Amino acid sequence: MKKALFVLPVAALAALASCGQNPAESPSQPSSSQPSSSQPEEPVSSAVDAGDSKESESAETGSYFIKEPTKITLVSTLSYTDDLEYFIESFKEIEPNVTVESVKESTGYDGLKDKIVDGIAVDNYADLAVLYPDAIGTLMDYGVVRQLDSYIENPSYGWSEEDVDDIVPAYLEEGKNYTVPGTFSLPFCKSTEAMFYNKVLVGLDLSSVDATINGGNALSEEYLNNLTWEELFDRLCPAIIAYNNGLDDDHKILRDNGTYSKAVFGYDSDDNLFITLAKQYGYGYTDIDAVTGEGKLLFNNDGMKGIVKKLKSAYDKGYLITKGSSNGGNYTNYSFTAGSALFSVGSTGGLKYQVKDGLDTGVARIPQAEAGEGHVNALINQGPSICVLDHKDDNRALAAWLFYKHMTNEANALKWALDTGYSPVRFSAMESDDYLDICNEQDKEKYSLDMVKARTFTYVADPKVAGSLFTSPVFKGSDSARKQVGSIITTLLKKDSASFNDAVVDEEFAKAENAVKTNM
Repeated sequence: MKKALFVLPVAALAALASCGQNPAESPSQPSSSQPSSSQPEEPVSSAVDAGDSKESESAETGSYFIKEPTKITLVSTLSYTDDLEYFIESFKEIEPNVTVESVKESTGYDGLKDKIVDGIAVDNYADLAVLYPDAIGTLMDYGVVRQLDSYIENPSYGWSEEDVDDIVPAYLEEGKNYTVPGTFSLPFCKSTEAMFYNKVLVGLDLSSVDATINGGNALSEEYLNNLTWEELFDRLCPAIIAYNNGLDDDHKILRDNGTYSKAVFGYDSDDNLFITLAKQYGYGYTDIDAVTGEGKLLFNNDGMKGIVKKLKSAYDKGYLITKGSSNGGNYTNYSFTAGSALFSVGSTGGLKYQVKDGLDTGVARIPQAEAGEGHVNALINQGPSICVLDHKDDNRALAAWLFYKHMTNEANALKWALDTGYSPVRFSAMESDDYLDICNEQDKEKYSLDMVKARTFTYVADPKVAGSLFTSPVFKGSDSARKQVGSIITTLLKKDSASFNDAVVDEEFAKAENAVKTNM
């Protein structure tokens, strides 16, 4: 496949451009432990042939890899039972000796991990588990996660070189980002963050309050898709506030809702915000010691303290809200769809929560760091992956790998993306006619879910998005680190301004660092 340079075919780029976004104008890595917003449950119908040529040939000739009756179990918290059952039934045609059972747990991801841990002593746990990498790292400590490189590289039943090249590289790298060398998880329900915005902003002329914004021109999609944090908080937000204050109540573009917090810009995940900014500005979050293999905490540094102080200033001025700092701890899409925010950064997997009748929702890249030494474009790679759990039974482990391989072949990777809203794990899915049809805005109603899906799917397929994805290393305590840095954002934004000072910031960072160390 053709994507070493993240370049889509010319035809695909042309089709994406017809979705209302010129790829040349589209700029441009996770939440590895917890989702930043709820996941969509409304499927987009897809009619795709789930056959894989090698799998089909194996089925036709009867050359099955699993020679004796074998039962495996897939456990997850996923609601997409129809898709999972479809994968199970079609896999049965390829490997008739394998029976796959899909079990949905309602305990949440932490509860699912705990249930697996509880069953280890009596060998009562699944063969495949859909979990976040931090949870998979915990299971690795119990010695029950299979290393997958020998399956991936096997010349008979592994991935071909073309298959490996077809998987988004950041997704594969995430599966290697543990304290032990090798691949221990593989991508399944992947997403990233996007900046959803009210398209009332497109064409808005702010030159009466700041003639320097966008070169004195009205706001454009290209401008919004190339925002930096400096431009957002130093120029755009104050200009929007000033402009809005000059409008009468009937024409305001930013309104008090009375229930949800009001701010220009909303960011759903406090922890993602901290981790992403640490990556973009090169200040450090966490790492793994190359000698000891243990986790390292880097986030307690002057650079990140300065960033948080700027966020606090933006919060106090009405420029910023986060889920943790909002009224009632609501996701910021509530403010966005109520007209009390003009921007809402959230998961591409939760795009349906950015939709409301009468609201024209645009989709763009989240703001990036202004150009500078050590600064990089970065988008968090998030969403649960799959691991193969070890029962000291090579037959079950092979069956589990083959089932995963089947669920993520070209056709099924496309079907899963179209039906669930998750990002395709394969480039070929993003290049397919079915995917490009979803991206086409021409036949979509203006305020509809289908329109926001078209724009979000177009955004996800932008090569610069895949090229900016990053993940954070997984180690004992990494889940605690994520929670603690999110707590830094929440606590300091909500801190009374009269008592906010450098000593308070230092104390909060030290408190978070010490809390993580107790879990390492």
